[in-house]
Amino acid sequence: MTLTNLKKDFPWFKNNPKYTYLDSAATALKPKCVIDSITEYYSKYSTNPHNTDSLFSYKTYKNIEVDIRQKIASYFNCESKEIIYTSGATESLCLFAFGLRKFIKENEEVLLTNHEHTSNIIPWLQIKKDFNLNVRFIDFKKELPSEEKIIKLIKKNTKVLSFCNVSNLYGYELDVKKISAAARKINKNIIIIVDAAQAVSHHTIDLKSWNIDFMAVSAHKMFGPTGIGCAYINTKWLDKLDPIKLGGSMNSDVTQENFTYAQAPYKFEGGTLNISGIIGWGAAIDYINKIGMQNITKRIVELKKYADKKLKTIPNLIYYNLGVLAPTLIFNFKGVNSQDLASYLGNKNIIVRSGVSCSKLIKCSTNVEAYVRASLGVYNDYQDIDNLAKALKSFKKGDELSHVI
Repeated sequence: MTLTNLKKDFPWFKNNPKYTYLDSAATALKPKCVIDSITEYYSKYSTNPHNTDSLFSYKTYKNIEVDIRQKIASYFNCESKEIIYTSGATESLCLFAFGLRKFIKENEEVLLTNHEHTSNIIPWLQIKKDFNLNVRFIDFKKELPSEEKIIKLIKKNTKVLSFCNVSNLYGYELDVKKISAAARKINKNIIIIVDAAQAVSHHTIDLKSWNIDFMAVSAHKMFGPTGIGCAYINTKWLDKLDPIKLGGSMNSDVTQENFTYAQAPYKFEGGTLNISGIIGWGAAIDYINKIGMQNITKRIVELKKYADKKLKTIPNLIYYNLGVLAPTLIFNFKGVNSQDLASYLGNKNIIVRSGVSCSKLIKCSTNVEAYVRASLGVYNDYQDIDNLAKALKSFKKGDELSHVI
């Protein structure tokens, strides 16, 4: 299947014909089928899945709790009870960190890399502050994270290893299966967490082969709505891990003295779920399955190779991840503030992002304060990259101020 004309599936392009969208790593655009599924829920059903007292309301329960949860589980190759609905990767990573705190002893450590998203850093630093937890960072100096170096720096007292398998900035990819196998040889009781928020947009995820404990995912990175995602919790942790959202629906019994948790996955899902978001995510998975993830991966590689060819020859452009076959292109212009350059591109109707994209420790290893990031989606085409290259080629120092002076 050749994916060269997918823009027709995304209403955004019809409504914004003059714009070039290159910010999919922040959030992917939504196909019409996802938008329609959300509208249909609010227009035709709009019931709470907690209400099963009528055949009418039972339809929403079955859709959310049976059909879509199983669809997500099948997509990631795990059991449906291991899929916990959350607001996204950030909530999932917080659930893991705060839920695991009591399992980490004084002489044990949490191991992270300095390329992580802040959602995989701040929860651990908060616990470090409150409970004197030992957090160690793998400091990559002028090199991208690799399986070999991560494995080399795992110790017998490393209790938690948490990392992103695809970077939201440099775009490197780590082999989770290789890391987890090696880590468990060093410490059979190690807890492995993967932030897969960026990977879900263009890679197949097989949790059975990964052999990890936890995974965090956001639906909006994979054509789904914002405000919904999941925490994968391996079966062996479902009864041991405590929830962080307490209230309605996550309990089975309450007295004036005590309460008991509901069975997993429900014990982690306190309150009313993002029902429309879950329904939209189900439609997004159907859309991806229709296209085929192998085709998406192939298309992203084609686009990145084309972008490399176009951008590497532009004078005075510093292109940081040339040759990395991922959806992100990160660059700067010599002597120009990255935010100013992104603003210049925005003035040319090209939507990109500046900064470090929430990877706030990355400057510790790269000595680069900020970047411009252009990120690709499967709906992009060669013309979008040509538009970016043309704008960068015509850029002269001082142009970044042309629309503000």
